[in-house]
Amino acid sequence: MSMLSSLKKVVDKGVTLVKSNFVMFFAAFVIIYLLMNYGNTKSSLQSGMTNSDSAPTQTQASAPAATTPDNEFQSVQGITTSTHGLPAACMKQSTVDPKELLPKDANSDWASLNPNGSGELSEVNLLKAGHQIGINTTGQSLRNANLQIRSEPPNPQMNVGPWHQTTIEPDTMRVPLELGQGNQ
Repeated sequence: MSMLSSLKKVVDKGVTLVKSNFVMFFAAFVIIYLLMNYGNTKSSLQSGMTNSDSAPTQTQASAPAATTPDNEFQSVQGITTSTHGLPAACMKQSTVDPKELLPKDANSDWASLNPNGSGELSEVNLLKAGHQIGINTTGQSLRNANLQIRSEPPNPQMNVGPWHQTTIEPDTMRVPLELGQGNQ
């Protein structure tokens, strides 16, 4: 009998718990129900595509539309257009051939300066030796230019392996402009 009385006490406590927290149990039940239905709707395919037994058959062959005054056009042959008062200088003129732009005279200044080509550009080396001397020829000049007035410490560099090795070195020749630094 003690077992039945203890079971009755447990059931009574459960009933009072449900009565006092009825809204909580109802909300939990609704949430569980919605989650289960949400999973069921997501598992089915909803593409809207349907299977058909065969492709629809065409009953009529396609034919061009009948001519109406809206879609009739004049023949293109023999039509002349007016220039609407534009001068004759605006009409298409003969274009210049690029060969006419290059000198061909053996006595020209070009031929005397470039004797290899004898007046033509074929096999002529237009690069002069030493042309680039003194113009950004050092490896580090302005590759990572810092245009700030104040100097800042260089970014630290460390060996990270065979890849991602920088070739830009810190500018150690830059004069620092902070107070107490350099020859001030």
